Amino acid sequence: EGFAAANLPDKPLNQMSTREIGQTAEMLNKWKVEFSLTEGYDRAEVTLGGVSTAELSSQTMESKKVPGLYFIGEVTDVTGWLGGYNFQWAWASGFAAGNNI
Repeated sequence: EGFAAANLPDKPLNQMSTREIGQTAEMLNKWKVEFSLTEGYDRAEVTLGGVSTAELSSQTMESKKVPGLYFIGEVTDVTGWLGGYNFQWAWASGFAAGNNI
C-alpha cells in the first residue's frame, strides 16, 4: 500500500473535521521521500511512476474512482523517450482534461 492508504483518512477532505485536516497536513509535511537511484543531474529528465493510466479515462484524463478529479502530465505513469515526448504528453493530456472541465 502507498503512503496515503496507510496514513490518511479514507474520506474526502470536505468530510474531515478540523482536527483531521490538521493531522493530515502535519503528516504530509513530515513525509520524507527517499530516492533509491539516480544517474545524476545531467541525465535528469522525467519522473517515473504516478497515477496508473488504467485508473483514468483515456479521453478526458478523469479519475475512474473520483469523478471530477483529473490527472495530467508527469503526475501520471507515462514516461517518454528524450526529445520532447514528455512535453507533448503534458500538453495533450492537459488539453484532453481541459476540454472536459
